[in-house]
Amino acid sequence: MKILKLFLGIGLIGLVCIAVASYVSPRFFVKTAYTLVKLEFDDLPEFSNQALLDLSDAQRENYIVVDVRSPAEQNVSIIQGSIDQAHFEQNFDSYQDKKVVVYCTIGYRSGYYAKALRQQGLDAYNLSEGILGWIQAGGSLVNTDGQITPKVHVYSRPWDLAVKDHVAIF
Repeated sequence: MKILKLFLGIGLIGLVCIAVASYVSPRFFVKTAYTLVKLEFDDLPEFSNQALLDLSDAQRENYIVVDVRSPAEQNVSIIQGSIDQAHFEQNFDSYQDKKVVVYCTIGYRSGYYAKALRQQGLDAYNLSEGILGWIQAGGSLVNTDGQITPKVHVYSRPWDLAVKDHVAIF
């Protein structure tokens, strides 16, 4: 009985530490959340935000970045140069020889979509940590007018913990 109480106590302390670290460090929160997402897609290739940031304009010609978030989320901001899922699907044939990098808020919805694209034979990747990882890596966002914006749709209130130096919308 004492051992059970000890393990429960250690577990509770661990959860409290994770919660505090997540509140203090948005980066920690995003990394921890994405680690859980990756469990669902262990065999799906991912593309890091830093790698996407480091692509030159010439290299970027070989890639297409697809935002699978809802229109309401996209109306707040998108990764500059990305297209929405509907546009991608309407022009599907023109992207056959491109590397497709798919993103959402953290990588869960995009993981499912990237997996489906790979099953169709496309060279698709899940953007690690999604749009939240993108802003934490120093990537900029644009609004519907193409202007740089500090606003990012975080899907729901708990994801507000993942944002620093940006305005969270949910």
